[in-house]
Amino acid sequence: MNNDIPLGQLGSAFVDDTGAVTPPTGKVIIAITFLSDLRVDSSEGLVAELPTDATFKGPVTSAGVAEINSFGTVAQTAANGGNSERVDSTQVFPKGITIYGRWRSFLLAGADSTGGAICYFGY
Repeated sequence: MNNDIPLGQLGSAFVDDTGAVTPPTGKVIIAITFLSDLRVDSSEGLVAELPTDATFKGPVTSAGVAEINSFGTVAQTAANGGNSERVDSTQVFPKGITIYGRWRSFLLAGADSTGGAICYFGY
């Protein structure tokens, strides 16, 4: 599979409300750009791709645990590194920042009619 596909070529979604963004079948969210200062829902905001997902591309341990995991997710694993914490609803992502990872869903902590976020899809 070609890894040099520019962001947006495999689709994207805009969100400014409290509905969860989920990628099309066979894809994951690989980047999120914040268009205003926003918070992520603390319970379901960033749901990482798991080794049991059909889209999972990363390595797993002999116990079937992901060796690569996206930061800030609800379920933190050893793959997140030492002292890595999930993102809670007090963390503000500033306007203009883009975060990268592999998530199967994304949820804002509250509606934002002045900005929102763009979620980019990939394999």
